[in-house]
Amino acid sequence: MPVSARDLMDFPIPEGRGVASARDAMLYALSVGYGREPLDAEHLRRTQENGLVPTPTLANILAHPGPWMKDAGVDWQRLVHSEHRLTLHRPVPFDTPLVSRSRMVSVVDRGPGKGMFATFERTIAVLAEDDRPDAALVATILQTNACRGDGGCGSAGTPLAPLPPVPERAPDALLSLAVAGDAALLYRLNGDRNPLHSDPAYALQAGFLRPILHGLCSFGLAGYAIGRLMGAPGLADVSAIAARFTGVVYPGDTLEVAVWQAGNELHFRVRVPARDVTVLDHGTARLAR
Repeated sequence: MPVSARDLMDFPIPEGRGVASARDAMLYALSVGYGREPLDAEHLRRTQENGLVPTPTLANILAHPGPWMKDAGVDWQRLVHSEHRLTLHRPVPFDTPLVSRSRMVSVVDRGPGKGMFATFERTIAVLAEDDRPDAALVATILQTNACRGDGGCGSAGTPLAPLPPVPERAPDALLSLAVAGDAALLYRLNGDRNPLHSDPAYALQAGFLRPILHGLCSFGLAGYAIGRLMGAPGLADVSAIAARFTGVVYPGDTLEVAVWQAGNELHFRVRVPARDVTVLDHGTARLAR
């Protein structure tokens, strides 16, 4: 029986706590594309400890509350990431206690047999000595999950305004990006050990031909590609990035990242040309000043 929208909206999402070490930041950077040019100073700033700069999308993996939707009764095996929006308020601090607090935003029911969309907000802040977040808000995340086995649960809350489509004109910049065959095995070391990304039998049972890449790994790769395209001759950083997940990426795929620019505001789309599949769409980003 599917979870009810009301129960999900009222579920006490646990706090997440954690600390980002230099090792965490370097591992994450390597898992989303940085280090592909190991003699380049801009890549080394994100992948070695001397003068280490945190990758903006590192915030996605910090102080995570864990698989709480599974505990709330959602069909975990049939859950996939549907949309993600990250706003970075300041660079991720190293060796500093962090806390995340989450709240449900909406449940959109598509009907029995069709699944539902569940959106929640997660804020990450520096943890003060009295166990309260201080004024140093690090990031705000809005995440939507497509819960394919939970249709008929009812709707609740107010859905987010939709992300805008990319422009209809030709993109301003394109980048081809190969995804390593072991990319999911490397990315899971950041903390997401869902067997959907590593266990062939589990992935097949969930409806996929083989293990798929983490959606947030594809998202991080898009952030890297935008930084590389917009930062020439160096690497630019984003302060906000959002996209819909519209198709799966398999380790071994080659991505084509298309970017449209309007000042500091960007639109982007990510495709796998060999399979004629769009995997990230309605992408928006803002460059850090």
